[in-house]
Amino acid sequence: MQKRRDRVTPVLFAITVLLALTVAGIIHVAQGGEAIGPFAVAGQVSSATKQVNTPYVCWDGNGSGSLTRCPDPRGEDGLRWVFPGYDAAARRGECVRTDNGTGDSSTGSGQSLFVECSLTWSGERIYLHYAYWDEWQTGQRKYAATGSTPSIEQRSDGSMSLSWRPRRLPTPHGEASWVAAEMVEGHSWSVAAYAGDGEVARKALEEFGEIRDLREWRGLPR
Repeated sequence: MQKRRDRVTPVLFAITVLLALTVAGIIHVAQGGEAIGPFAVAGQVSSATKQVNTPYVCWDGNGSGSLTRCPDPRGEDGLRWVFPGYDAAARRGECVRTDNGTGDSSTGSGQSLFVECSLTWSGERIYLHYAYWDEWQTGQRKYAATGSTPSIEQRSDGSMSLSWRPRRLPTPHGEASWVAAEMVEGHSWSVAAYAGDGEVARKALEEFGEIRDLREWRGLPR
């Protein structure tokens, strides 16, 4: 009789566990979840579920357990993330992307991405150039060629900001011949503002050329 009880006890325990897992699965589905077998592995959970349950959201909208696992911002979506003022410029004017959509350089000037926005602001026609350079030094050399020595200042995120004060130059924008530019040392994104007046160019850069805090470069906590 004792041996029979010894055999029955493990069977009853196994049945109890399976019933508990089945009930849990029914409750999960009833609450709008995805049906998952009792022995499903993490990889079988939907990507949407993984994104919701992660502590961070990358700049591209994907969830992640760590910001170090998020990629660096790239492409036009990356541009919108790096430059919070870009959407305002796009709403107020017209922005044209001149790369081939693959991230490969098509401008012949070392840029993987180049977007030009034209709009009327403060009563003047201004132009904003947003770019991603194959190498950040290429962008630095472009603006250094204007003959303007950049102002180097430490940002609150610990990085160094390179700001080129307004300088009058021959530009493809006719009377909008005053140029101001900014980028972050060691990073390939840059923004420049063109206007018919140096002060307008400077203010336009402040309005539409903010560069996101590098601590938020790859994403944010939920």
